[in-house]
Amino acid sequence: MKPNHTNPNSHAWVDRLWALAKNIIFGISQPIIEVIYGIRKDTILYWPLITWGIVFDVLILSGLDQTIFKWLKIYWLYPKNPIAYTFYAFFGVTLGFWIWGAIQARRKVNMIERLTQVFVESGLKSPMGKLPSFISDRPVDELVRKLKVTNAFMPKAKFEEARERLESSLQVYIDEITENRSGGTVDILYSHFEIAKMVEANNISSLGPNRFFVGQTRAKPIYSSLTETPHLLIGGQTGGGKSTFLRQLVTTLYFNNQSYKFSMIDMKGGLEFQIFEGLPRMAVYSTFEDAKTLFEEMDKMLTERMKILKHNNAKDIEAFDAIPISQKTRPKDVSDESMDIQRQIIVIDEAAELFLSSSKSNIGEVQELTRRAIRVAAQGRAVGLHLIVATQKPDSKAVNSQIKANLTGIISFPMATLGASFSILGNGRAKELPAIPGRAIWKNGLDQFEVQTPYLNPQDTKKLLDRSTKDTSNG
Repeated sequence: MKPNHTNPNSHAWVDRLWALAKNIIFGISQPIIEVIYGIRKDTILYWPLITWGIVFDVLILSGLDQTIFKWLKIYWLYPKNPIAYTFYAFFGVTLGFWIWGAIQARRKVNMIERLTQVFVESGLKSPMGKLPSFISDRPVDELVRKLKVTNAFMPKAKFEEARERLESSLQVYIDEITENRSGGTVDILYSHFEIAKMVEANNISSLGPNRFFVGQTRAKPIYSSLTETPHLLIGGQTGGGKSTFLRQLVTTLYFNNQSYKFSMIDMKGGLEFQIFEGLPRMAVYSTFEDAKTLFEEMDKMLTERMKILKHNNAKDIEAFDAIPISQKTRPKDVSDESMDIQRQIIVIDEAAELFLSSSKSNIGEVQELTRRAIRVAAQGRAVGLHLIVATQKPDSKAVNSQIKANLTGIISFPMATLGASFSILGNGRAKELPAIPGRAIWKNGLDQFEVQTPYLNPQDTKKLLDRSTKDTSNG
């Protein structure tokens, strides 16, 4: 048998050489990658870096750079070859960018070193003892970054449970955690900055038709519209900002859409909606009988509008509006007045007072009203009927599960219990919200964001409503 004369020291030498090569490649490539991402995401500090480039240009053009080399007694290093001089000039002018990229790369290394410890402290370890691994940490904009890690065969819920510990350990604020199951990765959207504690609703008149202001995240304002979010569920305990947001939302839609009609149901005596009473296109209902009559009318309107759309081969109200008036045809049993299809907004403040009013009303009547509300929530979007439901108790007793399933947009202000938070959001985030008036979770489909909802004071609300009424009268 031939003896093995392989020298173990040679393997160690190769390993050291390979490690050195990887460090050199990392040291060169990572700053370049960070600069590219910084330019793409507009997160680079352009002015100081460009200022340095201008200063270096001046040094070259004036010859002062050679003077500095001579003064330092290293003039022998000054590039004389044209190609070397070109590299020297380019590197000198762009030095600020490479330093910035190197700093970002160093932060990345520090992040990798910290994450292992953070994941251990946060309990993010799979049953097999595996920890998530760092993939990337990239800027989303000037305030928010996205940390991508492997999921280590753990569900997103496990990361959600560790949210507070991650925030504390990393000293950041986490906006959102999403997963890519097929790729086996988790994205953590985070920021080093807090959300503003007050956001004024100053841009209502500029929003345009259908749109409304949801709130401000750490990085950007969030807007939606009745076409994107046809129905809304607004939940939260007293004092959290639910009524203030509802007032702003209704005022925004009323002011920017001169043809929309509003039906406001307030079973607590109409106190919340008294600012809207007496306005054109606005009706306030404060008894069960009134609400029952309203939903009977909405049920008939839904049936009639579906008949009109089908007769005109239109799949929804947007398609119907796009048809020239001269080409619209009327079904035989529909009036000319009904052909003018405008959006109808139905707002229910404190749904429990309406849907749990069987002690004051006939149980059968409550069930029939609920059935009609379910139909509006399920089919109303296409024909321009929109349901906005506000409640302190978002459970299935207060808001029928079939209604809730169709309320695609959810604004949840702080909830007193984990059960209430899970009932409205499917997680405990509403229980964890800080006690800041107007702070909420916005959920639309799979997306969830912590936002500071816009504040519109009663005086400005009245001015906008009066102005809208005046514009309607002049029109």
